[in-house]
Amino acid sequence: MIDEKISDRCFASFRDYVHKLTGITIDKNRSAMLVGRIRKRVFDLGLSDYDSYLDVLKNSKEEELFFTDLITTNETYFYRTPRIWDFIENEFMPKHFSENSKLLKAWSAASSTGDEAHTLGIVFEHFKQKNPSFGYSILGTDISSSVVDRATEGLYIGRPVERFRETRGELFKKYMVGDDEKGYRVLPYIKSHIKFKVHNLFNMLSGGQKFDLILLRNVLIYFTKEDQEKVLKNVFNCLSPRGFLIIGESESLNGIETNFESVSPLIYQPVGSGEKKDAA
Repeated sequence: MIDEKISDRCFASFRDYVHKLTGITIDKNRSAMLVGRIRKRVFDLGLSDYDSYLDVLKNSKEEELFFTDLITTNETYFYRTPRIWDFIENEFMPKHFSENSKLLKAWSAASSTGDEAHTLGIVFEHFKQKNPSFGYSILGTDISSSVVDRATEGLYIGRPVERFRETRGELFKKYMVGDDEKGYRVLPYIKSHIKFKVHNLFNMLSGGQKFDLILLRNVLIYFTKEDQEKVLKNVFNCLSPRGFLIIGESESLNGIETNFESVSPLIYQPVGSGEKKDAA
């Protein structure tokens, strides 16, 4: 039987541990949220209280990975925030293609189950159908190993599929294969351009790549201002001089010290590299 109560001291220790592992700052009044995420795991391990689980965490790298999967929020879907995709399809890509002959590189920096990275693949492939010389590569990263595994598998079923089919039926029919019972995947050719790996945004991305487009959406809201600046510095170092950064609809870089300037709502470029537009 689990003692459902978590002491202030224990909760504070968990908050510190979550921040150390993920950079996420849990609010001081969110103890019920934490308990809701880990209660079943504590029960499955046969532990009697949350202090005991904290001890397990501190002595098991494997359990740290499991805990990280439990504590991180992974909500995403195809073509989330339509205005972003309108910008990518109608402004970013034609301009990039007219000015560059090199491979377009995109990074979905909090990719969760991969819906966003696979949406990029569909958008890029659709553009390539009209511009055969266009080439692209996509990297998706997330701190959660379990969602990276799901993204790599790339099988989608249920509501994500229904939402995609309802909003972009023609593209769904053209670029997704499968059925309602077993699920759907993007075409193998598109999939061959997409790679996923585990990555903590507080670390520099290995490989020294420079990306033309980075999507860092709906993750900054979980960080303190200081931690946001750390993450954005790492992201800036991975963006090409005239590349674009796109953030989430609930986020803003106002009041944060960065090397980015706003181009239009949710869309940023390195300072001095682009022209600002009137806010929509």
